[in-house]
Amino acid sequence: MRSKDLIPWKRKGLLPGFFDLNFDMDNFFDAFNLSPVKADLRETEREYIVEADLPGYDKNNIEIRYEDNSLTISAQHDEVVEEKGESFIQRERRRGNFTRSISIPNDIKSDAIKANFKNGVLRVILPKVEPSKPSGKIIDID
Repeated sequence: MRSKDLIPWKRKGLLPGFFDLNFDMDNFFDAFNLSPVKADLRETEREYIVEADLPGYDKNNIEIRYEDNSLTISAQHDEVVEEKGESFIQRERRRGNFTRSISIPNDIKSDAIKANFKNGVLRVILPKVEPSKPSGKIIDID
């Protein structure tokens, strides 16, 4: 018996798992993460916190909207440079705009949402609704 026959073989490369029968399309596209903005959503006991990296953006060009349990971050970025007599061989700086929506659970106090922008990081704090205390009274049995 050859020892190669006992070792499970798995195709490695650009398309991992593409040829598997249990191929998961969501995980496939998540691996590439083509969104221009990277964001984290975390939960504490009292709030949800979204942190998004927006290096080079001006806070006046960022719009945050919360509706229908979705937080939408939009921003516009224009780098207009006068090119008097300069000839670029390569230019990688960006211009344009983006929109990114993040689903948020529905237990949010929408009128108390706060945001700040410091050193290229946008931080949005979404306070949770206080859990309602059971109303009523305990009735003694005679």
